[in-house]
Amino acid sequence: MSSPSYHVVRLSAGFDQAGFDLAGFDCAEPAYNHWLVHDATRAVASGSVAVSLLIESGPELHRVAGYYAICPTLVVREAVPNRFRRGLLRSAPGWLLAKLAVDRSLRGDPERQWGRQLLRQALLTIVSVAEVGGGQLIVVDPDNAGLVAWYASNGFLSTGGPDLRMYLKVATARRYLQPDRP
Repeated sequence: MSSPSYHVVRLSAGFDQAGFDLAGFDCAEPAYNHWLVHDATRAVASGSVAVSLLIESGPELHRVAGYYAICPTLVVREAVPNRFRRGLLRSAPGWLLAKLAVDRSLRGDPERQWGRQLLRQALLTIVSVAEVGGGQLIVVDPDNAGLVAWYASNGFLSTGGPDLRMYLKVATARRYLQPDRP
């Protein structure tokens, strides 16, 4: 029996008719499941967001196993942690990691760490787009305190305020993603 393979593809308008069952995805967060099924394709078609899907394929398997969504954003200098303000414009261009979710069946895999792999893929995408179109910060809005700790373990810094918004400099992400990094 062969093990499944995984690859990342971009969601496009009409993608759900291409043999992938978006409704079969379950990350245990109803809002994320609902967004993928009911809003993601429309958001992509409108040009407001780019969505990438982690596809799991096998002999009798072809399913969405995770996804992330990114879009441009505007960051107000006074809203970011002090250590990010140096060199930041009053209103700076940035990138919002709007969604990141992994199917519950793949969670807790200590070897593959699917959440980290999807985050790395999202950061690679953002850094490559920022090299062409600019952007100083990457922003994420974790939905709960547990995710704050997870994003912090991946280099994001909190504002320290009541909201859960977190930031990572694009330059920091670029250095982290260098191939010669241990």
